[in-house]
Amino acid sequence: MNNDLYTYSKQMQHYLEAQEKRILQLEQEVKRLTEEISVLKNKPPIHVDRIEYKFDQLKVESLDGTLNIGLNPSDLNNIDEFAVNHQPVSPASFPFPKREQIVKEMTIELMSQLDEMIQATESQVGITLDPTYHDFIKNDVERQLEQRIHMYFDHSLPTERAPHQFEHLKEKVFEKVKSDIQVALMNFITHSQGQTGGNQPNGV
Repeated sequence: MNNDLYTYSKQMQHYLEAQEKRILQLEQEVKRLTEEISVLKNKPPIHVDRIEYKFDQLKVESLDGTLNIGLNPSDLNNIDEFAVNHQPVSPASFPFPKREQIVKEMTIELMSQLDEMIQATESQVGITLDPTYHDFIKNDVERQLEQRIHMYFDHSLPTERAPHQFEHLKEKVFEKVKSDIQVALMNFITHSQGQTGGNQPNGV
């Protein structure tokens, strides 16, 4: 009987020691977490300055390459589009209703104006391209248009995304992409004169 009491007493003692050790560990953990919370509370709040963005100048690398009105995903890492305190910031996606449909409608409208833009640019610089280059331009522009439109929507400012501002944003994106096309056409047609023998000034 005494032996049973002794065994029980030793077991109880080990149990209490284990509980005491566990309580001490928990107290230390609570103390550590309390200190971390205190440090976080004392940190100054994060302040984000005004967000500004700019797009790199468009250019055509070569006549047999691409009429570049847009940017490949890898190119986005190489230009200063968004910066906060001179640090790059990725733009937030803008998933508005019927986005794909709106982008396609804008693409169709821009493509319907492309022939007129090509002719106007040719007239402005005094160079008439061979008709085969017209097809090249139209195919290349059409291939890049939707990506470019999506990019401008995603780079819009939060204030421009309000419902009452959306129609204005659509017009702004449309005009930006149209301007990009005009710049690319100007570069392409101007540089084509020195790169090929098939394009004659004033159609001669």
